[in-house]
Amino acid sequence: MITLDGEQIEVVDAHSHMGSRNKLAVHQIPRIMKFTAEDMMASMDGAGVDKVVTFAIGAGEPVDYRDTNNYIASSMEKYPDRIIGFMRLNPAKGPKDTLKVLEEGVKLGLKGIKIHPLIEKCPANDKENVYPLMEAAQHHGLPVLFHCGLGEDASPKRIAEVAKDFPKLSVILGHSGVIEGVRDAVDAAKKHENLSMDSSAVGWLPFFCETISWAGVDRVMYGSDHPFNPMEWEVAKIVKHAQKHLKLQIEDLRKIMGGNLKRLLGIS
Repeated sequence: MITLDGEQIEVVDAHSHMGSRNKLAVHQIPRIMKFTAEDMMASMDGAGVDKVVTFAIGAGEPVDYRDTNNYIASSMEKYPDRIIGFMRLNPAKGPKDTLKVLEEGVKLGLKGIKIHPLIEKCPANDKENVYPLMEAAQHHGLPVLFHCGLGEDASPKRIAEVAKDFPKLSVILGHSGVIEGVRDAVDAAKKHENLSMDSSAVGWLPFFCETISWAGVDRVMYGSDHPFNPMEWEVAKIVKHAQKHLKLQIEDLRKIMGGNLKRLLGIS
């Protein structure tokens, strides 16, 4: 919990990473090669974060993420009140194998899916490799979080096409397009009711404020991209710095800081 103006606000992080990797992927600084559940607990306690959605750190080599999905599932069992595990999938492996990984993740009890089109070198709207996974996700009621921004394969417009073609699927624009894609992300969220945005790594405060002002408090969720960004930075970005401009009601902040994500996941 965090406290603002005497009011307690539950914080549920929509975007974080755990696990290990052998090679660097997109992120070069800091050189994070391993981040454990115990590391996550310490970070959460320091930032006042109650629960966290977490998935595998991106690998700089072709992998299927099975090992890390298993680790995250076991971490969720160890910390059931704090960790909400998502499976990470690599669509470039092809639907035959990746659908097996998805079904394994369902059996593990993982609650959603993360896809990074740039790291896995597979466009978000790839009908051959991604769409079969979306059909399965829709069938199982699993939300899908796409990395969004920094490249055409992960553009808001491509991810919006997925949301359009799978209207019963909950789709999250991870990072809300970062900077260059923020306004396209907002436009997409306004068009598609099943599309939401997380706040992680939106680096320019005016653009982040636009996501809330233009798309609405029901469509934006706090996220940190931890361990790549400190959780306390991303919390302060909203409740301290953006709040100076937006003057949101406490109930609206409660939605952004955790309520919207809990509603999407169907948890209390």
